[in-house]
Amino acid sequence: MVIKNFPAPSRIDYIPSPYEPDEDGVLDIGYRLGNLSDGRPYRLECWRMDDILMATLMFADIGLEAYNKKDMLLLAEAEDIIEFKGRQLLQCTRTKDDAGKNIWALNITLSGKGGSYGNILGELRRYR
Repeated sequence: MVIKNFPAPSRIDYIPSPYEPDEDGVLDIGYRLGNLSDGRPYRLECWRMDDILMATLMFADIGLEAYNKKDMLLLAEAEDIIEFKGRQLLQCTRTKDDAGKNIWALNITLSGKGGSYGNILGELRRYR
């Protein structure tokens, strides 16, 4: 068995706005740190903008470079991070974190004017 050390996503430059929306209109709800089943650390952040509730899931892209949107939907559900309800609204991209490491960033719509699309499974830590 090959054991890899995966870097944790870095948010060293991010200043959360839990009390009132920031200049972009984002109100930070909470976050969670965890590990995927392969040991890969992840960071999940929940935030609101106007009537939309979102979750952003970040983790190292090592070995997952060829994944696509469908793969990411399955991963988020299989890892018991997100439970989708019917319509699955997700955008994903490979990008860099605040420390310049390559990561996947998944933006998942949890609810909006059209209804509820998913739930975060598990507890969040509050920024407050």
